Amino acid sequence: MNEHVHNNAPDQGVSNSGNGGGSGHPNQITVNIRYQSETVQVTINQNESINALLEQAIKATENNSVDKDRLQLKLGGTVLDLKNKVSDYAIQEGVTLVLSLTAGGGGNYSL
Repeated sequence: MNEHVHNNAPDQGVSNSGNGGGSGHPNQITVNIRYQSETVQVTINQNESINALLEQAIKATENNSVDKDRLQLKLGGTVLDLKNKVSDYAIQEGVTLVLSLTAGGGGNYSL
């Protein structure tokens, strides 16, 4: 009975599927994220999901006080679907996306 256990595999959790990488990172673009009066830049791979872009936008704007589920990204007034990829939209280098609160969900609030 020969059992070999590898607890520290260097590639654990890392996926190299399909993209050879390289130093030029041809699939990466930098976009502007506007949240309230602040604009920050985020670099993302075009094959990543909008959800991944949203997470980077939240980190870049240091917006930790609002639940991720209550935020959305918009491109020219269109709300981006979190399940889609960046490449599914006409998101190009230098474009400005708007990070905003989702509509609705007001709950019970009285004055």
